[in-house]
Amino acid sequence: MKRIGLILLLLLLLPLPVLAQTADPTPEPSPDEASNPIPRVHTVAEGENLTYIASLYEISVDDLLALNGLPNADNLFVGQTLIVPGGEGEAVATVYTLVGGDTFAQVAAVFNTTPSAILQTNRMINPSQPPAVGQTITVVSRTGSALPQNVTGTPHVVAPGETLITIAAQHNISPAALAAANDLSYPAYLLSGQRLRIPGDTPYQYLSGEWQQVVIRPFPIIPGNTVSIYVENELDGRPSGQFGNQLLQFFPQDDGFAALVGIDAFAEPGLFALRLEGSGSRPWRPFAQQVLVNPGNYALQQIPLDDNPELRQQEDEMLATIYLTSSETRQWEGLFTSPVTPTIVTAPYGDARSYNGAPVTIYHSGVDFAGTIGTPILAPANGTVVFNDFLELRGNTVILDHGQGILSAYFHLSETFVAVGDVVVAGQAIAAGGSTGLSTGPHLHWDLRVHGVPVNGLQWLETPFP
Repeated sequence: MKRIGLILLLLLLLPLPVLAQTADPTPEPSPDEASNPIPRVHTVAEGENLTYIASLYEISVDDLLALNGLPNADNLFVGQTLIVPGGEGEAVATVYTLVGGDTFAQVAAVFNTTPSAILQTNRMINPSQPPAVGQTITVVSRTGSALPQNVTGTPHVVAPGETLITIAAQHNISPAALAAANDLSYPAYLLSGQRLRIPGDTPYQYLSGEWQQVVIRPFPIIPGNTVSIYVENELDGRPSGQFGNQLLQFFPQDDGFAALVGIDAFAEPGLFALRLEGSGSRPWRPFAQQVLVNPGNYALQQIPLDDNPELRQQEDEMLATIYLTSSETRQWEGLFTSPVTPTIVTAPYGDARSYNGAPVTIYHSGVDFAGTIGTPILAPANGTVVFNDFLELRGNTVILDHGQGILSAYFHLSETFVAVGDVVVAGQAIAAGGSTGLSTGPHLHWDLRVHGVPVNGLQWLETPFP
């Protein structure tokens, strides 16, 4: 009994893990954080130039240029932060929203702090599982302001037999500089598979393996939105992956690859798992991260018509094969334009729909625009006509393939001006508005599909993809 009592006493005295992610903006700095000085910075205001700023701190313009990596005195803009030689800045508590590829090491680097300090500030206990992309955390910035600093360089994954000296020689830098860039003692012993940052001019992310960039946008992400995922990897080959329950299709973009994914309007908000991998001459190391999808807050539309579920299912199944078209060539560039002018939305995307008071089983898969019979319907982007026919529910219908899994559809038309196989350009009249099919009056229903998923086309009028 005495032994059991002693064990219970010891258990009561042990500290319990803190699971809440509440923010404490004034943590005590850890020893390694305290040894990292906070620079003094100046935020450029309207009308200021380098000469004026240098005079404020009694330093030379050349010192400002050199310390901030500026080629000349003309590269200033309002809101820019400049490091000022001499003196020391102050720590600033700020709120940061995580973006694609963020790890504790990445956030710590851009705010000149340490991963342990971030964990302590947010009362987190698992350094290997950072908050999801889109979530916010509190950071005590040691950059001299609330703004993150730029971190540049390229990754190098240590191969068997490589040493700090051989890697430094390969990249034409000193072993001591390479060790300092990676917070290593010098001389340092390296492990095969260890990732190093090679100082350079390109933006750097603290990722795993040979991944160079992982960029997810735009935020906030809600059901019904399109999400762009851009990646770069040092290895040859092509990426693949999965977002939620959808497989990603990547296409070449700039120095890497981009994939677009649509989130269904009825999708439950919460954390979506992103997993990236790839293969070429050898497999890519997987990368995984959670992405926060916020609620969409859609409304309910009451439609004073009788729906025909069986007919709708037949049309949906027939069109599904067309919507899953995914050609390699991207035909659109930049923003889409509105398919009608003027742009007057009469029924937005995503609202649940009840026909004559019946239970809700579907949502509005597109955007309804006001118009009359004969209103010119315009191609919002370059594309190829892949469907032109009459459907009982949708009326006269035209569908355009814009490439890489992006298709747009136009319903209830009074007449069409194109044929299957025609190549159209942005702004070209492809049809005239009408009220054919299941319709309460003349209007255009515009659908936009991303790999078969109906998304809010209005987002494409404001955000360029990929």
